Amino acid sequence: MKRLFSALLLAPALAGVAASAASANGLNNDQLQKIDAVTPNGITAGQITSIGELSDVKPTDWAYQALQSLVERYGCIVGYPDRTYRGSRALTRYEFAAGLNACLDKVIEFAASKEDLDTLKRLTEEFQAELATLRGRVDSLEARVKELEATRFSTTTKLQGEVIFSLDAVANSAGNERNQDGAVSFGNRVTLNLNTSFTGKDLLLTRLRARNIETIQQRLSPGFNPSGSRLDYDGTGSPGVPNSANTFFLDKLLYRFPVGDVSFTIGTAGVQPQDYGLSDATFFSNPANTKAFKFVGSGVYADTRDPDTAGVGFNWKASKNFSFQAGYINRNSADVSAVNSGGFFAFTPAGTGINSWDINAQVKFNTDNNKFRAALAYALRNGRYATDLGTTNAFQPFGATNYNSNNLALTLGWAISDAVTLSAGYGIGFVNEQGTNQNATVQNYAIGLTFPNLFADGNEFGVAAGQQPWVSSASTRSAEDTGSFGVETYYKFQVTDNISITPGIYVFNNTNGQQDGGTTYVPFLKTVFRF
Repeated sequence: MKRLFSALLLAPALAGVAASAASANGLNNDQLQKIDAVTPNGITAGQITSIGELSDVKPTDWAYQALQSLVERYGCIVGYPDRTYRGSRALTRYEFAAGLNACLDKVIEFAASKEDLDTLKRLTEEFQAELATLRGRVDSLEARVKELEATRFSTTTKLQGEVIFSLDAVANSAGNERNQDGAVSFGNRVTLNLNTSFTGKDLLLTRLRARNIETIQQRLSPGFNPSGSRLDYDGTGSPGVPNSANTFFLDKLLYRFPVGDVSFTIGTAGVQPQDYGLSDATFFSNPANTKAFKFVGSGVYADTRDPDTAGVGFNWKASKNFSFQAGYINRNSADVSAVNSGGFFAFTPAGTGINSWDINAQVKFNTDNNKFRAALAYALRNGRYATDLGTTNAFQPFGATNYNSNNLALTLGWAISDAVTLSAGYGIGFVNEQGTNQNATVQNYAIGLTFPNLFADGNEFGVAAGQQPWVSSASTRSAEDTGSFGVETYYKFQVTDNISITPGIYVFNNTNGQQDGGTTYVPFLKTVFRF
């Protein structure tokens, strides 16, 4: 309609030009050429699509914008065949008639005919009842939207939830189960994420959790309970604190915001290196059922599951293919019971493990299609424990004391095709006991395959094998162990978009890196509900 009204306004404008133009009794050859140029039959000779094609029209001319609109928007003024407009010449009545006729033809193109208007009126009357019903539905929806806006939980926060039911068991070939505590367990973990955004690009994450899943190591006899023997979704694994007994607690609190190509994260509860992007490059990086890759670089990729951790870090997307992550984590920030304990950068009393901290850094590469990726990570750890997972010796090579360790991890992921991926990783840590000359080397590795969408969309089969972190060499021979090799497999059934059922099993020999530890079998059946 805007174009229609603009075209209609051209008529009085042209009439005004004609009124001031000199009249003529006849047409000479030059005038006939101009009429031919502006009439439909003669457009071919002088056809132009831009005012720039008229050689004698300049942007400084007083009517330049009006002429530009007539030429480029409406296409009803063309010019002479020699690409000139000759705007300084007087306009004859015949020339005016030809130009006005061309513009009115455009008006007719833009306007609806009387028949069109009659048809529209008839359809409106015919569907009057349907239109009234539709109007009522729209009014009802508007009322409901207003009610939701007035009563909704928050204008900035969304709730996401996850519930896990786990049926699992523990069996040891050497009889090292604590059967009195129940080798078979049926438990749950409930997660509620409150995702708040103030700008649309930032995220304030508040995570509440409750669980009663008993850890695997709590069901093995003392001395055969390595911290690496755990489900991916059980409790902290700390002695005497296997779960929260279904009591909700603050599991994670952090804020993430972008500044250019850099994403910054700062948090005061449950912060892990993965929260600021320092995750391995395997196709097992996301929440999965295999455990082997949880062990790779266990001194690098923290897995404390402790809500007392606080930290700050950043993820810099340096280019399309490279990114860089770095950060700091304090493992006991909530313990502020005494001077020089707790907080963010406090002193660590010898042997207490208070204020254990990590400094992490990683460079990651991925191809344009993300079919291949690799990551090299480093961590400097200070605290009571050398690693988060592995055998008891890997955890604390020289007993309950404080350690410093330098840790490296190299992880790779290759999507061979849409139907199969290959992942591999290797980690090594150089551990020193604080205040002594005692030192140890901790190593681990893993390799695995996943088969996405196997048999059905959303389903997945995975298998992995690897060595839990073990002390391969030490200044004190008794600190060394034989390691514990494990094999894992699972198959995830994606029942609906929000429900999945996953049976699986993992097996590891030389439990806790001890030759008399026997082989431990952990079958599980995990059901996940997301909302």
